[in-house]
Amino acid sequence: MKALVLTGDGVNCESETARALEEAGIPCEISQISDFENCGERIHDYTLLALPGGFSYGDDLGSGKVFAKKIEKIFGNEIKKFVADKKPIIGICNGFQVLCTLKLLNSDNYQVALEHNDSGKFINKWVELEVPASPETHCMWTKGISSLRLPIRHGEGKLVVSKKYERQSQLEALRKDGRVALTYVENPNGSLGSVAGLTDETGLIFGLMPHPEAATKPWHYPGGSENQKHLGDELFKNAFQYLQENFS
Repeated sequence: MKALVLTGDGVNCESETARALEEAGIPCEISQISDFENCGERIHDYTLLALPGGFSYGDDLGSGKVFAKKIEKIFGNEIKKFVADKKPIIGICNGFQVLCTLKLLNSDNYQVALEHNDSGKFINKWVELEVPASPETHCMWTKGISSLRLPIRHGEGKLVVSKKYERQSQLEALRKDGRVALTYVENPNGSLGSVAGLTDETGLIFGLMPHPEAATKPWHYPGGSENQKHLGDELFKNAFQYLQENFS
Protein backbone atom coordinates (compact mmCIF):
# COMPACT_ATOMS: atom_id res chain seq x y z
CA MET A 1 0.00 0.00 0.00
CA LYS A 2 1.12 3.55 -0.67
CA ALA A 3 -0.66 6.90 -0.47
CA LEU A 4 -0.19 9.86 -2.77
CA VAL A 5 -0.62 13.23 -1.09
CA LEU A 6 -1.10 15.55 -4.04
CA THR A 7 0.01 19.14 -3.61
CA GLY A 8 0.34 22.30 -5.67
CA ASP A 9 0.82 26.05 -5.30
CA GLY A 10 -1.11 27.31 -2.28
CA VAL A 11 -1.76 23.90 -0.69
CA ASN A 12 -0.42 24.06 2.86
CA CYS A 13 -1.54 20.95 4.77
CA GLU A 14 0.29 18.26 2.81
CA SER A 15 2.89 17.53 5.50
CA GLU A 16 0.30 17.16 8.27
CA THR A 17 -1.87 14.95 6.07
CA ALA A 18 1.05 12.72 5.12
CA ARG A 19 2.12 12.46 8.77
CA ALA A 20 -1.39 11.41 9.83
CA LEU A 21 -1.48 8.70 7.15
CA GLU A 22 2.00 7.45 7.99
CA GLU A 23 1.27 7.33 11.72
CA ALA A 24 -1.76 5.17 10.85
CA GLY A 25 0.60 2.77 9.05
CA ILE A 26 0.23 3.94 5.43
CA PRO A 27 3.48 4.85 3.60
CA CYS A 28 3.15 8.22 1.85
CA GLU A 29 4.65 10.26 -0.93
CA ILE A 30 4.04 13.99 -1.26
CA SER A 31 4.19 15.06 -4.90
CA GLN A 32 3.46 18.19 -6.88
CA ILE A 33 0.73 17.74 -9.45
CA SER A 34 3.21 19.02 -12.05
CA ASP A 35 5.30 15.88 -11.41
CA PHE A 36 2.63 13.92 -13.29
CA GLU A 37 2.64 15.99 -16.48
CA ASN A 38 2.55 13.57 -19.46
CA CYS A 39 2.49 10.55 -17.11
CA GLY A 40 -0.92 10.65 -15.45
CA GLU A 41 -1.11 6.86 -15.50
CA ARG A 42 1.43 6.87 -12.66
CA ILE A 43 -1.43 7.52 -10.26
CA HIS A 44 -2.04 3.77 -10.36
CA ASP A 45 1.25 3.24 -8.54
CA TYR A 46 -0.68 4.30 -5.42
CA THR A 47 -3.53 2.74 -3.47
CA LEU A 48 -4.87 5.91 -1.84
CA LEU A 49 -5.16 9.54 -2.94
CA ALA A 50 -5.24 12.43 -0.47
CA LEU A 51 -6.13 15.99 -1.47
CA PRO A 52 -5.07 18.18 1.48
CA GLY A 53 -6.26 21.55 2.66
CA GLY A 54 -4.97 24.99 1.83
CA PHE A 55 -5.72 27.67 -0.74
CA SER A 56 -4.67 26.01 -3.98
CA TYR A 57 -3.74 28.55 -6.67
CA GLY A 58 -4.97 31.38 -4.47
CA ASP A 59 -8.58 30.18 -4.79
CA ASP A 60 -8.64 31.92 -8.17
CA LEU A 61 -11.96 31.34 -9.95
CA GLY A 62 -13.25 29.89 -6.65
CA SER A 63 -11.92 27.46 -4.06
CA GLY A 64 -10.38 24.34 -5.58
CA LYS A 65 -11.44 25.20 -9.13
CA VAL A 66 -7.98 25.57 -10.71
CA PHE A 67 -6.57 22.54 -8.90
CA ALA A 68 -9.51 20.45 -10.10
CA LYS A 69 -8.98 21.60 -13.69
CA LYS A 70 -5.32 20.63 -13.47
CA ILE A 71 -6.29 17.19 -12.16
CA GLU A 72 -8.74 16.77 -15.04
CA LYS A 73 -6.12 17.80 -17.58
CA ILE A 74 -3.24 15.71 -16.23
CA PHE A 75 -5.06 12.56 -15.08
CA GLY A 76 -8.13 12.58 -17.31
CA ASN A 77 -9.95 9.25 -17.11
CA GLU A 78 -7.22 7.80 -14.89
CA ILE A 79 -9.07 9.22 -11.88
CA LYS A 80 -12.21 7.32 -12.90
CA LYS A 81 -10.17 4.13 -13.21
CA PHE A 82 -8.61 4.81 -9.79
CA VAL A 83 -12.13 4.99 -8.33
CA ALA A 84 -13.27 1.92 -10.28
CA ASP A 85 -10.35 0.00 -8.77
CA LYS A 86 -11.89 0.72 -5.35
CA LYS A 87 -8.99 2.82 -4.12
CA PRO A 88 -9.90 5.36 -1.42
CA ILE A 89 -9.76 9.13 -1.86
CA ILE A 90 -9.95 11.75 0.87
CA GLY A 91 -10.37 15.47 0.23
CA ILE A 92 -9.95 17.74 3.24
CA CYS A 93 -11.24 21.34 3.17
CA ASN A 94 -9.76 22.63 -0.10
CA GLY A 95 -9.56 18.98 -1.14
CA PHE A 96 -13.30 18.63 -0.52
CA GLN A 97 -13.85 21.64 -2.75
CA VAL A 98 -11.73 19.94 -5.42
CA LEU A 99 -13.77 16.72 -5.15
CA CYS A 100 -16.99 18.68 -5.63
CA THR A 101 -15.61 20.43 -8.71
CA LEU A 102 -14.48 17.07 -10.10
CA LYS A 103 -18.08 15.84 -9.55
CA LEU A 104 -16.83 12.74 -7.74
CA LEU A 105 -19.48 13.16 -5.03
CA ASN A 106 -22.44 13.62 -7.39
CA SER A 107 -25.12 11.08 -8.22
CA ASP A 108 -27.44 10.72 -11.20
CA ASN A 109 -30.06 12.65 -9.23
CA TYR A 110 -28.13 15.59 -7.78
CA GLN A 111 -24.95 17.64 -7.88
CA VAL A 112 -23.18 19.00 -4.81
CA ALA A 113 -21.09 22.12 -4.39
CA LEU A 114 -19.55 24.30 -1.70
CA GLU A 115 -20.33 28.00 -1.49
CA HIS A 116 -19.37 30.98 0.69
CA ASN A 117 -20.31 30.71 4.35
CA ASP A 118 -23.59 32.39 5.29
CA SER A 119 -21.63 34.83 7.45
CA GLY A 120 -19.57 35.93 4.45
CA LYS A 121 -16.52 35.53 6.66
CA PHE A 122 -13.62 33.11 7.01
CA ILE A 123 -14.23 30.73 9.96
CA ASN A 124 -11.40 29.37 12.13
CA LYS A 125 -12.65 27.41 15.15
CA TRP A 126 -13.06 23.97 16.72
CA VAL A 127 -16.41 22.26 16.09
CA GLU A 128 -18.31 19.31 17.47
CA LEU A 129 -19.27 16.69 14.88
CA GLU A 130 -21.42 13.60 14.67
CA VAL A 131 -21.32 10.57 12.38
CA PRO A 132 -24.83 9.56 11.25
CA ALA A 133 -25.80 5.98 12.04
CA SER A 134 -26.04 3.41 9.25
CA PRO A 135 -27.73 3.26 6.77
CA GLU A 136 -27.55 7.05 6.58
CA THR A 137 -23.85 6.66 5.89
CA HIS A 138 -21.77 3.82 4.49
CA CYS A 139 -18.49 5.75 4.61
CA MET A 140 -15.45 3.53 5.13
CA TRP A 141 -13.48 6.38 6.67
CA THR A 142 -15.92 7.00 9.56
CA LYS A 143 -16.63 3.37 10.40
CA GLY A 144 -16.99 2.82 14.15
CA ILE A 145 -16.82 6.55 14.94
CA SER A 146 -19.77 8.28 16.61
CA SER A 147 -18.49 11.79 17.28
CA LEU A 148 -15.46 13.98 16.69
CA ARG A 149 -14.11 17.37 17.64
CA LEU A 150 -12.05 18.89 14.84
CA PRO A 151 -10.91 22.34 13.68
CA ILE A 152 -12.38 24.09 10.65
CA ARG A 153 -10.80 26.95 8.73
CA HIS A 154 -12.61 27.92 5.56
CA GLY A 155 -14.47 30.69 3.76
CA GLU A 156 -16.40 28.45 1.33
CA GLY A 157 -17.75 25.51 3.30
CA LYS A 158 -21.50 25.79 2.85
CA LEU A 159 -22.78 22.61 1.21
CA VAL A 160 -25.48 23.12 -1.40
CA VAL A 161 -27.22 20.68 -3.71
CA SER A 162 -28.56 21.24 -7.22
CA LYS A 163 -31.92 22.99 -7.35
CA LYS A 164 -33.68 19.98 -8.82
CA TYR A 165 -35.11 19.43 -5.34
CA GLU A 166 -36.45 21.61 -2.54
CA ARG A 167 -34.01 21.87 0.39
CA GLN A 168 -35.69 19.15 2.47
CA SER A 169 -35.89 16.82 -0.51
CA GLN A 170 -32.21 17.46 -1.24
CA LEU A 171 -31.26 16.43 2.27
CA GLU A 172 -33.53 13.40 2.16
CA ALA A 173 -31.91 12.32 -1.12
CA LEU A 174 -28.42 12.56 0.39
CA ARG A 175 -29.45 10.61 3.48
CA LYS A 176 -31.35 7.98 1.51
CA ASP A 177 -28.26 7.32 -0.61
CA GLY A 178 -26.05 7.00 2.48
CA ARG A 179 -23.98 10.01 1.43
CA VAL A 180 -24.02 12.05 4.66
CA ALA A 181 -20.80 11.02 6.39
CA LEU A 182 -20.35 13.82 8.95
CA THR A 183 -22.55 16.57 10.42
CA TYR A 184 -22.00 19.63 12.60
CA VAL A 185 -23.66 19.68 16.02
CA GLU A 186 -24.02 23.45 15.57
CA ASN A 187 -24.02 24.58 11.95
CA PRO A 188 -21.22 27.16 11.50
CA ASN A 189 -21.61 28.01 7.81
CA GLY A 190 -25.21 27.41 6.67
CA SER A 191 -24.46 24.03 5.13
CA LEU A 192 -27.55 22.07 4.05
CA GLY A 193 -28.60 19.79 6.91
CA SER A 194 -25.48 20.83 8.89
CA VAL A 195 -23.50 18.49 6.61
CA ALA A 196 -19.74 18.64 7.23
CA GLY A 197 -18.69 15.68 5.09
CA LEU A 198 -19.98 13.54 2.23
CA THR A 199 -19.10 10.18 0.75
CA ASP A 200 -19.79 8.66 -2.67
CA GLU A 201 -21.86 5.59 -3.54
CA THR A 202 -18.93 3.27 -2.72
CA GLY A 203 -18.18 4.80 0.68
CA LEU A 204 -14.52 5.09 -0.33
CA ILE A 205 -14.41 8.73 -1.47
CA PHE A 206 -14.68 11.10 1.49
CA GLY A 207 -14.83 14.89 1.37
CA LEU A 208 -14.97 16.91 4.58
CA MET A 209 -14.44 20.51 5.62
CA PRO A 210 -12.95 19.86 9.12
CA HIS A 211 -9.26 18.95 9.44
CA PRO A 212 -8.71 15.50 11.01
CA GLU A 213 -4.96 15.67 10.31
CA ALA A 214 -4.81 18.58 12.78
CA ALA A 215 -6.38 16.57 15.61
CA THR A 216 -4.60 13.23 15.81
CA LYS A 217 -2.94 13.69 19.21
CA PRO A 218 -4.34 14.65 22.62
CA TRP A 219 -2.09 17.69 22.76
CA HIS A 220 -3.55 19.03 19.51
CA TYR A 221 -6.75 19.86 21.38
CA PRO A 222 -7.27 23.12 23.28
CA GLY A 223 -7.18 22.13 26.94
CA GLY A 224 -6.39 18.51 26.08
CA SER A 225 -8.66 15.76 24.82
CA GLU A 226 -9.64 13.92 27.99
CA ASN A 227 -13.31 14.18 27.09
CA GLN A 228 -12.88 13.21 23.42
CA LYS A 229 -14.10 9.71 22.64
CA HIS A 230 -12.53 9.71 19.17
CA LEU A 231 -9.56 11.55 17.67
CA GLY A 232 -8.98 12.47 14.03
CA ASP A 233 -6.45 9.68 13.62
CA GLU A 234 -9.24 7.08 13.62
CA LEU A 235 -10.26 8.17 10.12
CA PHE A 236 -6.80 7.31 8.83
CA LYS A 237 -6.67 4.06 10.81
CA ASN A 238 -9.88 2.99 9.08
CA ALA A 239 -8.19 3.64 5.73
CA PHE A 240 -5.18 1.56 6.80
CA GLN A 241 -7.48 -1.31 7.78
CA TYR A 242 -9.25 -1.15 4.42
CA LEU A 243 -5.99 -1.12 2.46
CA GLN A 244 -4.58 -3.95 4.53
CA GLU A 245 -7.63 -6.07 3.79
CA ASN A 246 -7.79 -5.28 0.08
CA PHE A 247 -4.32 -4.28 -1.20
CA SER A 248 -1.70 -6.02 0.93
